[in-house]
Amino acid sequence: MDYKTTILKEKVTTDETLLPEIADLHFGFLGEKKAVFDYTAYLEASKLPAIDHRVFMRANKHFIETLTKNANKKTSELFYQNTDGHILVDAELAFIFIAYVNPEMFLYFNSILVDAITDGVAYSHGFIFSMAAERLPSDVLSDIIKDRENDAAGSEQ
Repeated sequence: MDYKTTILKEKVTTDETLLPEIADLHFGFLGEKKAVFDYTAYLEASKLPAIDHRVFMRANKHFIETLTKNANKKTSELFYQNTDGHILVDAELAFIFIAYVNPEMFLYFNSILVDAITDGVAYSHGFIFSMAAERLPSDVLSDIIKDRENDAAGSEQ
């Protein structure tokens, strides 16, 4: 069974990167609060094979219906067709989508989840990079980069 895809009458701009680890996953907003991501643009930018959104719906029916039941949502509130033909999907399905189309990213996020379970806390690479960039002086960062380059050059010999 395919879920309804609502055709939008006004263009929704999807130019926000809400998850730095997934730079090609762009988000926009329907109204003020409903975040959606551009399913079509992600597949195009990532050079992944085109996967019809209805195939995604069918393959992930269990997760989609669990989410809608738990959040008291209607499945008709999850999939949209933008005025440019791109498919927009409710942001709550972002991780299911990433796991489905990009198994390497699924493994990355799974490792973060395992860290949280075993260590009680987990940080994404993007968060660690941004914290280092904010807190470490440029000369210290340059020294770290040089040390890494020297280590890499030494291991190649």
